[in-house]
Amino acid sequence: MNITIDRTEIISLEAFELGWRFDKIQNSEITTEEKKLILALSPTESKRVNKIIDYYENPTNRAKKYTETNWFSAHSKTMEKEKRFRKKIENYLMPYNGDLIVSWNRKTVVQTSKNLFQKYLTDFLYPSSDDVTIVSVDLNWILFYHHTEVANFWTKNQS
Repeated sequence: MNITIDRTEIISLEAFELGWRFDKIQNSEITTEEKKLILALSPTESKRVNKIIDYYENPTNRAKKYTETNWFSAHSKTMEKEKRFRKKIENYLMPYNGDLIVSWNRKTVVQTSKNLFQKYLTDFLYPSSDDVTIVSVDLNWILFYHHTEVANFWTKNQS
């Protein structure tokens, strides 16, 4: 199973609730070309995609199909801690390719590339405010980020 988005339900980042995270004021490094790789979904499409994500957020539904890592620190209070978190994410995502879905809530979802997500990790995951579920479009892995700055990674078991 893959998560596919309805391309007619992509909205501009300017119209997206969290689009400000990727504007030049908040992120002076992001290019116009990179912003085109962040596909903001309409609230309607976000709700549809979240119906799929909801299934995988339920621990019972993923218990036999996925293997869990321990929760790990996602602190960004110092450059060293942020660097460790980035490295951990890079290591977990290394074997995977393809796009991913970032869901902040039922109405706030984007699809983007793995590379862009990793490059702008701290724009996607705000400490103290965000509880985010990130899934690969092919549902081979799931990353849960908690606002208390911890994360947990699940990988799909090989059948």
